[in-house]
Amino acid sequence: MDGEACGIGATARAGDAGLSRFARKLLLVVLVVALTAAAWRLADLGILLFGAVLIAIGLRRAAEALGRRLRIGVVAGLVLVVLLFVAALSGALIFFGAVAAGQFSELIREVPRGLHIALAWLDAQPYGAFVVAQLRGIAPADVTGAAGHVVALGAQAFVAVVGYAVLTFLVAIYLAAQPHLYRRLCLRLVPLGRRDAAAKLLDATGEVLLRWLLGQLVVMLTIGTLSGLGLWALGIEAPFALGLVGGLLTFIPYFGAVMAAVPATLVALTQGPLHAVWVLGMYAGVHFLEGNFVTPVVQAEATSLPPVLSLLSTVAFSILFGLTAVLLATPLMLFLLVVVELFYVGGVLGGTQAGKAPVDAE
Repeated sequence: MDGEACGIGATARAGDAGLSRFARKLLLVVLVVALTAAAWRLADLGILLFGAVLIAIGLRRAAEALGRRLRIGVVAGLVLVVLLFVAALSGALIFFGAVAAGQFSELIREVPRGLHIALAWLDAQPYGAFVVAQLRGIAPADVTGAAGHVVALGAQAFVAVVGYAVLTFLVAIYLAAQPHLYRRLCLRLVPLGRRDAAAKLLDATGEVLLRWLLGQLVVMLTIGTLSGLGLWALGIEAPFALGLVGGLLTFIPYFGAVMAAVPATLVALTQGPLHAVWVLGMYAGVHFLEGNFVTPVVQAEATSLPPVLSLLSTVAFSILFGLTAVLLATPLMLFLLVVVELFYVGGVLGGTQAGKAPVDAE
């Protein structure tokens, strides 16, 4: 009887141990699912944080360079960089705000006229007449309601974009002021045996993103200047506003160039079809120069993302995280490539040297 009791007790303890292990595994699965769902819901916050890190990298490097040159230290250099940025932004708004506002008001008047001309041309085409007829079949009340809804959504989006931009810049300032603090906090979340690899990942990512950011700023400035001067030389209305839009939209790979050419072409249509043709040719020439001369020279010592990956990353991140992620699609893909290069190609396949920056231009 004692042996049977011991056997029954051992079986019960084994059952309790198995149930305890099952409960722990179930709890772990539930925790992973909950964290995954929370991370998905907070994807916008992650994109915002990544943008703040990207800005912080640029601010920190500018502060270090300025601090060394003026011998005032990094912290004072960061304060000076932020003040210079705010002063430059304020000066741009003061000196060019009225001009830009006037030119953007011209855009608001001229773009619908160009759209009307484009629709008239479409109406004259065999298949375009059906499309125009369907558009004209929309009730005016519906058009008015839709326009009001679009305006309301546009105002909300503008307020949200400004708020997110201010928050991102403030977070970037904090990150740039104490990068080592946040670096240590990130590394503390990594197991001890993997901290060296995580540190290499942070170093390689910072270097790659910095080089891409500097090159992108030069390209944006070049595109904005060339397109603005080209529109001015062609006698197109609002060349400053259109050049500014073209430079800013260059931050979006591939699609930004098309988006910048659309309003300029519509404005040119109001001045005649030949003007529109010249504008399209000018934009094609500017982006030909950018793609074949400016970008290769700027990125000669920087990181270059293969065009196919750049295009696919723009589409993929926009589908996964929304239109906000389009702005950061290229640096996000660069980050993923660094991860793959260091942990898979270097760690699993042994195909790269430790500390070597991946995705170098060839």
